[in-house]
Amino acid sequence: MDYNVSSKIEQRGVLAGMLLGAARIRENNFFIPHSKSQEDYLFFKQHLLEQITLKPVNISQGKTKTGEVLFRIEPKLIPLTRVLIKKLYPGKIRRITRSFLNLLTPQGIAIWFMDKGSKSFKKENGEIHALEVTLNTYLSKSENELIVTYFTDLWGFRWGLSKAKASYRLRMGTKEGKKFLNFLRPYIHPSMLYKVQTSYNITATT
Repeated sequence: MDYNVSSKIEQRGVLAGMLLGAARIRENNFFIPHSKSQEDYLFFKQHLLEQITLKPVNISQGKTKTGEVLFRIEPKLIPLTRVLIKKLYPGKIRRITRSFLNLLTPQGIAIWFMDKGSKSFKKENGEIHALEVTLNTYLSKSENELIVTYFTDLWGFRWGLSKAKASYRLRMGTKEGKKFLNFLRPYIHPSMLYKVQTSYNITATT
């Protein structure tokens, strides 16, 4: 994996991706919960956060109401984190803006996708005929349209919108989806490679 967080630009990009992904806000800081099945991915994030904060990042363990084991990491608060949270949560309410999205790096986008992205194969008469890639943002239509414009302007990827009950998420078809997943592949943790595999026995072609 190609990760380097020695510069402020790279640190901002990774933290922005985490905040858009699985991170949850707690006062001026954040924590990240993951299930036991994602333990290796959690250790990867722990290592990144220790490089960025230059402080140890502890892992705590708990259980959900259904008894599922849940791990949680909470990095020590640093000025950069405080600034990013204020930018994403003005007035304590999450608000996606172009200026925040512009902070993302390919590594940050990959973390966002590993946390919130998915892919599926569409079948017809029992055979795979298409690939669908989804970024499960579950935001308002206007916020998703802003994200669509960001990806088009800065990276050349074209997303469409998909209605999901009272909110929207982003989706791509086979051709665009393959391009996007190939772009992400160098930054995907080994435990998450299944999210960027573009074939399922029979290669999707449409």
